[in-house]
Amino acid sequence: MGRRTSHFLLLTSYFLATLLAGCGGATRPLQPEAPASAAATGGSGGINRAEHRAKPYVILISFDGFKPGYLDRFNLPNFRRMMQRGVRARRMIPVFPSLTFPNHYSLVTGLYAERHGIVSNTFYDPARRQTYSLSDRAAITDGSWYRGEPIWVTAESQGMVSGMFFWPGSEAAIKGVRPTFWKEYDTAVPNAARVSGVLEWLRLPEDRRPHILTLYFNDVDSASHRNPLDSLEIERAALSLDSSLGALMSGIDALGLRDRVFLVLTSDHGMVETGAQFTIRLDSLVDSSSIQTAFGGPVANIHVKGGDAAALRVRDRINARLTHGRAWLRQELPERYYYRSDPRAGDVIVVMDQSWTIATSIVTRPFGRWGMHGWDPALPSMHALFVLAGPGVREDTTIDEVQNVDVYHLLAELLGLRAASDTDGQPGRIRGLVMR
Repeated sequence: MGRRTSHFLLLTSYFLATLLAGCGGATRPLQPEAPASAAATGGSGGINRAEHRAKPYVILISFDGFKPGYLDRFNLPNFRRMMQRGVRARRMIPVFPSLTFPNHYSLVTGLYAERHGIVSNTFYDPARRQTYSLSDRAAITDGSWYRGEPIWVTAESQGMVSGMFFWPGSEAAIKGVRPTFWKEYDTAVPNAARVSGVLEWLRLPEDRRPHILTLYFNDVDSASHRNPLDSLEIERAALSLDSSLGALMSGIDALGLRDRVFLVLTSDHGMVETGAQFTIRLDSLVDSSSIQTAFGGPVANIHVKGGDAAALRVRDRINARLTHGRAWLRQELPERYYYRSDPRAGDVIVVMDQSWTIATSIVTRPFGRWGMHGWDPALPSMHALFVLAGPGVREDTTIDEVQNVDVYHLLAELLGLRAASDTDGQPGRIRGLVMR
């Protein structure tokens, strides 16, 4: 096998692995909605307490991989309507690493990844001696993997019904509590069905109607992982999402709920172009026999056999050869990453320069350009979307930035709930910027 052919096979397999890690997981058969009696164990029991029934409704929507610049780059009339009705942030700063599962779970817990425990899309827990992966059904539905208190647990524990139409963590019983309504993630469910599902929940009688709801759309992320970021496929995906947003807004208006609904539009991360020429094999840098477990991409999480001295040797060997990134002992990482305290992140962590990735197995992809994410959240390319509209929100306003970890507190405040006390987000920080 020639050298170029070998490199081609490596990169094609690598793309398949990172695509699965970067997007929302594998397609699975759509499961029936969980009944309130089963889903809400330890929660609301599927019935809103009387004091919640007059409260507003909050719909948290994720447009995975949607860069804030797309609001200006594309003709998106429904996103534009939202911005005219409310507040747009020029950027939302994601948590490190800027990957799908860590950031979705931070949005709903107000915690950085080192504290909520979902440190990547796929990671190894040395205490459990087990691997968590977004493609592993047993792992994603096991509540013992998740720390913190997601907003649906906050709501259900205080007697408020919740409905999650896809969201990382929502399929597990966390602290023994599930959302009243939830869906098993399935990429094949059409966006129209996702929107109509949320509208059906809003048609329920007030005592059973969820007040906190989520929606998740993967179109832009999926298109970006397969195509150059200047391709028509990205624009088509954004236009499709604009239509879905318009259908949701029209449905809410038809229900007569416009003055009672907050719409919170977010994304989990941005996107930057990468390609075959930006991929480096880990085993070209260090002897893989010294590594117990490693997961790669823009950030590599390496668990090392032999303790601290062995980890130090691995760090130094990588740094002696790596020219487009840097290896750190976990406790040496810059504080701003908030990634030092959880052993799940690895003993040695390699943070690659923008556009560069590190491959940890024999995987492949054709040569070309495509989008990827996971790098330093401070990079403008990794910044995420934030738009808010609803009763009492300032109209046609642009603010500078918001932090991903502050969104949990905003949701709790809009719903009049007691937020979890031990979070990394700051209560009131977003609310002070967006409310009249």
